[in-house]
Amino acid sequence: MGLYNDIKIYFKMMFNYKPKTFWNELLTNSFDLKGVGHYRLSNEENLKMYEEKKTVLMGEMKKAGIEITPAMNIVEIGIGVGYWTDFFSSLGAKNYTGNDIAEISIINLQKKYPQYNFIHGDISEVRLPENTFDLGVMIDVTQHITDDERFNKAMDNLWRSLKSGAKLIITMWDPAKNVYLANKLRLNRIEKPRGIEWYQKVYGNSEVLTKVDFNDKYFVIFRKP
Repeated sequence: MGLYNDIKIYFKMMFNYKPKTFWNELLTNSFDLKGVGHYRLSNEENLKMYEEKKTVLMGEMKKAGIEITPAMNIVEIGIGVGYWTDFFSSLGAKNYTGNDIAEISIINLQKKYPQYNFIHGDISEVRLPENTFDLGVMIDVTQHITDDERFNKAMDNLWRSLKSGAKLIITMWDPAKNVYLANKLRLNRIEKPRGIEWYQKVYGNSEVLTKVDFNDKYFVIFRKP
């Protein structure tokens, strides 16, 4: 993207973060893993990081007894450039719904996967169908919902969309995990770390099937009662 674009991104992150326009502009300019990953790293470096995440996730899915089948109904929030869409497709997913706040994500991935269902909009505003999905996925997304009221609405919306017994794969930045990072993130507008207690306020007596370290985050898999 070049130094000028990096400076523009940094300015918007720090001082003028408006999620809908920010993510659509960013991904319009860079519809690749650099756009959804670390913008100061190359696409190749981001790919390596994503491949490491995939390896960890596959291990945690196995522990949690998650096996992707054609009959499984999957919803993913924050599809970005479709890295995880590709992943679930490669595992044989047939019933997949993807959501993103960036319109360019919906346009591009609907073209790539016309057989899948895509929903454009802020997940705190767009209502998902209730009691519908067997698996929910929200990877590297929740920290970008910096407004607490919107965060609670988004989590409630996703949770209500899951069937009883469904599982939810989510990543979280717990401030207790990395105090330095938590203090650093309080200085910008694009990310807000939250501990597991924020999620459990919405998810109530859900069962935590796995919780594993990955760099600065946790992978957590919940099961809905």
